[in-house]
Amino acid sequence: MRTLHATRPAKTPISRPHCPALTEEERFVITRISTLNVLLKRRAAIYARSFFDFTLTEWRIITLLRTLPPISIRELAVEALADAAQISRAAASLSAKGYLLRKRSSEDSREILLILTKRGMKLSEEMCRASLARNDELIASYDQESIRSLVRTLDELIERARRMVESDERREKSD
Repeated sequence: MRTLHATRPAKTPISRPHCPALTEEERFVITRISTLNVLLKRRAAIYARSFFDFTLTEWRIITLLRTLPPISIRELAVEALADAAQISRAAASLSAKGYLLRKRSSEDSREILLILTKRGMKLSEEMCRASLARNDELIASYDQESIRSLVRTLDELIERARRMVESDERREKSD
């Protein structure tokens, strides 16, 4: 029986197209942002698990509900950029732990609304302080103007990406 590595050809360098108009720092902004996102999510997941025994989705729910009115699972999934089934499972877990209430909407009895309990609100305040401390740690070596500039740039990129997604979705629906 042959092993897989014995039949694999020698590695050859991957050919990538050259972008002559861009400097090395300007290339692949999306990849850099994605890498940062993945690393920060990993760190948040470790923190949520280690200090609160929560999943990252549970963490997101608690922190989002702190600033939102009673909201449906479907609407929260949109806010969290997550799958509604994932939000539903995490909400059930948080409800069982006493951090949130699940109640039927008075407008649509099929819809479940999520609301933080007093215990959940107190926890969300603690989680907010923890998030701010991790944020401060990340940006500690930057001056205020650099941070403001970065935030403005990120906000512009987020808005541009949002418009691009909306355009793609409209085009996809019309096809």
